[in-house]
Amino acid sequence: MQMSYRAAIACAALAAGVPFAALRVLATPEVSATRAASAPRTEGEDLYRRGLYPEAIAWWTDQASKGDAGAARHLGVEYMDGKGNVVERDYEKARTYHLQAAQAGDARSMFDLGTLFEHGLGVPSDLVEAARWYEWSAKYGFPQGQYNLATMLETGDAGRKDEVEAYMYYILAAAQGMGGLPPLNPRTHRIAADGDSPMQQLARRLSRAQISEAKARASAFKAMSGPMPA
Repeated sequence: MQMSYRAAIACAALAAGVPFAALRVLATPEVSATRAASAPRTEGEDLYRRGLYPEAIAWWTDQASKGDAGAARHLGVEYMDGKGNVVERDYEKARTYHLQAAQAGDARSMFDLGTLFEHGLGVPSDLVEAARWYEWSAKYGFPQGQYNLATMLETGDAGRKDEVEAYMYYILAAAQGMGGLPPLNPRTHRIAADGDSPMQQLARRLSRAQISEAKARASAFKAMSGPMPA
């Protein structure tokens, strides 16, 4: 059975000895038919829930070709996950459809584009480009994007280093329940349950003025909505 791309990334990183706490987060695995509670179910989602996967993919493909960003999002997820009984994994198609959805304002697809570029899935690994997409996702209020961008701004992986901005995004992510994991205990190689979160660790290095500035920026933050700016 083929594992999802998210599981594959995590397993490969752990096998290589990367500390779990050092990994940036991956978006929560989703079933393509998942939707906002208030949104009406589409024909494609009905087909998918009934296990009629080829028909669902065909419906979403047709709708995406007509500019339906929701259908494009579903296709991006499916081609990225490549579940054996649904559709063959195709990162190029995943990127194309996620780009369509992202440009229409879907923060989850912005995040998944960041994942593609960070981990070199169908494209050369490019942390700066990954950070660019995580940043768009963060600006649209997606907590996983805010957390990942914070880690990259803190380390400089984003192509620039800004610990105050990193702390701001840690605050915003934590407010939505994305606080990150404590570090590994170096002796037991297990998560230190009583260890400080990444945000707490960064706070120890910042001055009071820097923390106040980050909190002020977080208070003033307004999530973007609608299509991405040209």
